[in-house]
Amino acid sequence: MNRLALASLILLGAWSTPAAAVTLTLSAAQVEQARAAGAAMNITDAGYQLGPYLLRQFNADVILHPNSPEVDGVVLSTPFEKVQYESYLSHLEAQPLSAAQATALARQVANTLSFRIYTHSPFAVDEEGEQWQLAYRTTPVTPPTQRERSYLDFFRPATLQVGNRTFTATPVIDGPYVDNFTLPSGRATFRNLGVVTYAFRGANLPTTGQFTLAFQDSQGKAYRITGDLAQYR
Repeated sequence: MNRLALASLILLGAWSTPAAAVTLTLSAAQVEQARAAGAAMNITDAGYQLGPYLLRQFNADVILHPNSPEVDGVVLSTPFEKVQYESYLSHLEAQPLSAAQATALARQVANTLSFRIYTHSPFAVDEEGEQWQLAYRTTPVTPPTQRERSYLDFFRPATLQVGNRTFTATPVIDGPYVDNFTLPSGRATFRNLGVVTYAFRGANLPTTGQFTLAFQDSQGKAYRITGDLAQYR
């Protein structure tokens, strides 16, 4: 199963865990808690329960409403959420995440705050190539060599501000993938979609305080997403 096809499912559910501060380096017990929590979500059939990790949801279904942005949702991924998320997906794909794999993943994402930006193309698939060329004339980018050219190539670096400190991250692209959407008229349309991840890394990352994530989509539309790190584990 294509992980990007799970985008609508991923945005479902409600789950909350009070926290005093984000834990950027998980203990062995916390790794196991995250692994077990992700696995348990498959038993309930309620979908992946993002709860407060879902910072903003702009589009809730596959119907493309007039003037709806290309960004569908923004998710904060702490080390705990990342292990939980991968555990959920691995069970869904019938390849459960082992304790050793979860520990290795926790080490990989230690001291990292990531944001997953779920998106869809503003253009139909058969228009994507022409629109890419038009965008390239005004905003030259390095053409990808390992994937198809798409709107995702025009996402730019993002900033994360916590208090008076600002961090920068470059986009990591997962996509494009083709999916079926519905226009307001009821007519079906095929669009590319993908996930853009911004990973802010460093042992000096704050674990508490109000934050603002700032980025632009492929069309230059600006987003400012705010939150409080104390609400996440």
